[in-house]
Amino acid sequence: MVKTDHSEWNQTSIVARLISREALLLVGIVLVGLNLRLAVTSVSPVLGQIRTSLGLSYATVSLLTTIPTLCIGIFAFAAPRIARRLGRERAILWATILTGGATVGRLLGGYVFVLFGTTIAIGVGIGIIQTLLPELVSEYFPDRAAFATGLYTASLVGGAGLASGLTVPIETLTGSWQAALAMWAVPAAAAVLVWLPVTHETQSFSDHERENSSHGIPWRQPWAWALTLLVMVIVFMYFVELTWIVPYYTGLGWSAKRAGYLLTVSIGGQVVGALVISGLADRLHDRRPALVVLSGLSIVGLAAVALVPRLSPWLWVVIMGLGVGGASVLSLTLPIDYAPNADAAGRLSAMVIGIGYSIGAFGPFITGWLRGLFGGYRLTFLGFAGLGVLMLVLSVMLKPGRTIEA
Repeated sequence: MVKTDHSEWNQTSIVARLISREALLLVGIVLVGLNLRLAVTSVSPVLGQIRTSLGLSYATVSLLTTIPTLCIGIFAFAAPRIARRLGRERAILWATILTGGATVGRLLGGYVFVLFGTTIAIGVGIGIIQTLLPELVSEYFPDRAAFATGLYTASLVGGAGLASGLTVPIETLTGSWQAALAMWAVPAAAAVLVWLPVTHETQSFSDHERENSSHGIPWRQPWAWALTLLVMVIVFMYFVELTWIVPYYTGLGWSAKRAGYLLTVSIGGQVVGALVISGLADRLHDRRPALVVLSGLSIVGLAAVALVPRLSPWLWVVIMGLGVGGASVLSLTLPIDYAPNADAAGRLSAMVIGIGYSIGAFGPFITGWLRGLFGGYRLTFLGFAGLGVLMLVLSVMLKPGRTIEA
């Protein structure tokens, strides 16, 4: 009888430890995800101050928002190799430290080479983290991939909103745009503190896995390209919404403050879309119906903003946000769906994020170019609604059941 009680106690202890480890991982993933946009979106609100104080041209200062996104794409390809060398969890830890350290380095942003150097370092760190998180989710949450992905995607989007909305008040309080940018290292420090025990509680990439992870990125598989193109379209929409909603509506006569609130509402729609999809998607074997609905929401939101921008604009940006936010979750979940194991998920994520972000980074630039060509934003937003139709077509093509080589 004593043995039975002791055995039951051991089983209970093991279950409790597994639950606590899972909870620790989820908290760590959410905190790490929070830092994936803070150091990027915090720059946009103070670009004017940066340009004036450093004497930079408009083209040069715009690189501060373009470079990180390009680095996310470029260094996504290196992330699987780094993970195999260091281990997934340690690679994420060091990339978070790099991101946070570079953010602190912006205290010296008055030196142009420091400002751009830290911007590159931030992009490198984010590129590694964003590629490895789907791989980590595949490893530890295979049956709840969309739920875990949705949590950190909502955290990512929410972080972008916080940085966009609070950087200027912090700059006003401190009297320094350098300090306002550097303050966003605090969440990175919190993420590192939580992630440190994760590296001890988990262990990835055994010798067997290292020996069997020789397959490369699935360049020759057409459906992998379809998935990559889908992600590229979603990235285009995300950055166009984030970058050009405010200039569009200020051009229509809105105050900058009111247009900023409109962007905040749009980001709120993205957070809700991410959370709703994360709660529903794991129940769906076939993601296509959800993707079709989200494509439809994106098309309606973008087309309405283009054609009737003054009629219920708050509704249109919420609809747009719901579509883009929900689609962002599924775009990061699909590489997990189509991979037989975590290593394969990492290689597919590298392709999807690497190409998707490298090209998608030019979305805001293309929008600005089209705005200059057409003399306004209406045709530009209508064109991106057309991209939503492409998103819908690609969604239908992504049939479940396909996998890349393990």
